[in-house]
Amino acid sequence: VKPDSVDELMRCPDVDGCLVGGASLQADAFARIFGFNANPGGPLKLWAEEVAPVKNELGESPVWDSVGQQLHWIDAPGKALWSWDLVHDPVKREFGETLGFVALRANGTLLLGLSESGIVAHDPKTNAKEILTQFEPGLNTRPNDARVDRFGNLVVGSYNNNWRGDAESIGSVWRMSAGTRFLSEILDYKIRCSNTTCFTPDGKSMFFCDSPTRRVYVFDYDPRGGLTNRRVLYELPSDTDGSPDGAQCDETGCPWIAISGASKVVRVGMDGLVTHEIELPVKSPTSVTFGGRDLCTIFVTTRGPDGGGLYAVKAPPGICGVPEVAFGDVSAIMPRAGDVSMGHMSSISLGGVMAGLGVRGTVSSGTGKFCAACGTNHAAPGKFCVECGAPRA
Repeated sequence: VKPDSVDELMRCPDVDGCLVGGASLQADAFARIFGFNANPGGPLKLWAEEVAPVKNELGESPVWDSVGQQLHWIDAPGKALWSWDLVHDPVKREFGETLGFVALRANGTLLLGLSESGIVAHDPKTNAKEILTQFEPGLNTRPNDARVDRFGNLVVGSYNNNWRGDAESIGSVWRMSAGTRFLSEILDYKIRCSNTTCFTPDGKSMFFCDSPTRRVYVFDYDPRGGLTNRRVLYELPSDTDGSPDGAQCDETGCPWIAISGASKVVRVGMDGLVTHEIELPVKSPTSVTFGGRDLCTIFVTTRGPDGGGLYAVKAPPGICGVPEVAFGDVSAIMPRAGDVSMGHMSSISLGGVMAGLGVRGTVSSGTGKFCAACGTNHAAPGKFCVECGAPRA
C-alpha cells in the first residue's frame, strides 16, 4: 500500500496496516507522504567557543598578522586596541578616542581609524603614533569598517554617528593608496554604516554592505579606479534579526559574514547561497577573520551586553584564509608633539585557552575536558566541541 499524501493515508480503512506496510517504503516515498525532506542538506553547522573573555563593549575589526603571528582587534567605544599572540596574555592599549578599525602596515606597524584624529599610523612596539590624514572633515562621521586590499592600499568606509537618529546617508568609501596620505572617494553613492569590506584572493572583487540596507554587494574592484558593476550577492532574509556586520574572504573567494543580532556567521557562495553557518551563544557577532599558524582558525569578535568576548572555531576541512596584506608604507612613524604615548597598556590573564584549535598554549591544571566524540581536550567551559561541534557533557 503506497498512499501519496497524508490525507489519502488517513482515508485508508486500515491506517495501521498502511503504516506497518510503510516500513518497506523507500525514504523518498516517506518524504512524499509526510512532506519532509529525506535529505535536508542546508548549511554546514559549526559552533564557536569563547577563547578570550575580554569583555569588549563592541569588539570589531579582527586582523591576523601572519608575519608577527598575532591577532589584532579593537573595542570601538572602549577606545582600546587589543593584540594577542595566542600564547601569552592579550595586550590592551587604551586610546582617548573611539576606534573604527585596525589594519596592518609594513614593518610590523598598524593603521588605526580614530574618531577625532582620522587615519593614524601606530607602532605597537614603541607606542608611537602619527596622524596621516583627516577623515571626512566637516561631517558627523568617523572611520569604520576597513581592510587593506590585495595590492597594499587601504580601503575604509564611513559611519554616520547619528544614523539611527537621522537615517541620513552622508558618508562614503575611500581609498588611501600605498605610500600616500590622501583619501580618494571610490563609491558613487552615499552610505550610513559601512561593513563587510573584504576582497577575493585575486583582488578583483570587493564585498560591501551599508548595514541598514541588509544587502551585501559584490563590486568589480580596480586598485586605480572606483567600484563598478555592483550586484547583490546576499540579502538578509526578512525573518532573520539583525544586519550584516564585518566579513572576511576565504581562499576560495567566498565571504564569511557576521550577522549581528542573529547569533551567527554565514559563509555565502558566489551564487548567493549560504553554505556554512557558525553558531554562537551570544546575540551579536560583529566581525570575523582567519588566523593561526595555518590560517585555518576562524576568529569572531562580539559585542555586549551578553557578548564581548573573542570566539573561535576550526574552519571546515578544505577551507582556510589567505595572508592579510599590509599597507604599503615603510616610512618611519614620526610622532608629533604630545602623540608619543597612546595611554595605559595592560593585559588580561586567560589561564590557558585555544586547546583543540591547533595552537599550543598553557593549560591550567584541572580545567581540561575531553570531547566524547573526537577526543579534543578543552581548556575552557562551553556547550560545544570546538573541533567537531558535538555537544559537550
